[in-house]
Amino acid sequence: MKYSDYTVTRNLTWEIMIREEITKLPVMVGDLCKQMGIHICLYNRSAEHPYDGFTTRVQDVLCIFVARDCTVERQRFTAAHELGHILLGHVGKYELVNREPSARDNPIEQAANVFASRLLAPACVLWALNLHTPEEIARLCNISYQSASFRAARMEILYKRDKFLTSPFEQRVYDQFKPFILKTKIKRFWTGLE
Repeated sequence: MKYSDYTVTRNLTWEIMIREEITKLPVMVGDLCKQMGIHICLYNRSAEHPYDGFTTRVQDVLCIFVARDCTVERQRFTAAHELGHILLGHVGKYELVNREPSARDNPIEQAANVFASRLLAPACVLWALNLHTPEEIARLCNISYQSASFRAARMEILYKRDKFLTSPFEQRVYDQFKPFILKTKIKRFWTGLE
């Protein structure tokens, strides 16, 4: 994925978090979609739809379909991934496939994965809480270990760069999350996780 495409996707994620007033983790993807007029439906996989999820219009309403047999954590990522496709304008333009992320994914699928991971596990919040391990990220964000592993690897790169809160969008997201961050730090201190 080209860096310019990455920044467009990342910035869109921040804009959505600001506009929809997301202030705590785990992000309630179902509530977010509902606020945006998008329906989420569970479905049973079939030969026609063997993937984790897909998006289609049903009587002029955007519907995200998520495979019933996925774990809750995977369902959350799939819904966020499909929401990314919707907001990035991919629906109806491209052949979209939702499955576990792969380095071989096309740029459209990579963009939806970036959107989902940044929405469900925002870097500025993970940084503020000093989270590093996939276990910590999975627990706080209610995402799969695999998704949390990808996010932890990316976070280590970001920790080394140490350029958090340099974007006005990221600063606003961080400000929205400040009460949650403080509450979580206090809870972690009192439960011995700090």
